[in-house]
Amino acid sequence: MNNTKENAWNFASLFLFFALAAVTGYFMKAGNIDIREISTTDLIILALAIYRVTRVVVFEKIFKYFRDFVKANNRVYFMRTLSFIITCPWCAGVWIALVMVIFFYFIPFGVLLVYIMALSGVASFLVMVSNYLGLGVYEKEKNRDKKTEPPAQNKKEI
Repeated sequence: MNNTKENAWNFASLFLFFALAAVTGYFMKAGNIDIREISTTDLIILALAIYRVTRVVVFEKIFKYFRDFVKANNRVYFMRTLSFIITCPWCAGVWIALVMVIFFYFIPFGVLLVYIMALSGVASFLVMVSNYLGLGVYEKEKNRDKKTEPPAQNKKEI
């Protein structure tokens, strides 16, 4: 029975997503916005914003309280489904993509938020790359220092 309720909530969230996507598509068509005509620059900006917001929601400390709250209340089937969504980068990324498109096209000053998150995404990526490269350099230096250290003397003190 529990699995049936969980599956029902998963299906309901999927239905909600498709309904929101359809409503978004309707308003885009009504506003003469064709997503197929999005510029490469706008597509990159949206992709970077989606990447950054997804990392914030799924991994970063700022949302840890919210993630913990949802996980602690996962006896409620809606919360369990929400927990699956906000702890899975692929699941969250789909929902966040829809939200970012809505912000980008329909929310006043939403483009500003999307650009800020895109810039933050670039910065986050650069930090990760520099940390990775820095860690590699640190490991090489540590190994080099081990090779150049004089051998430890085994003198017994009297």
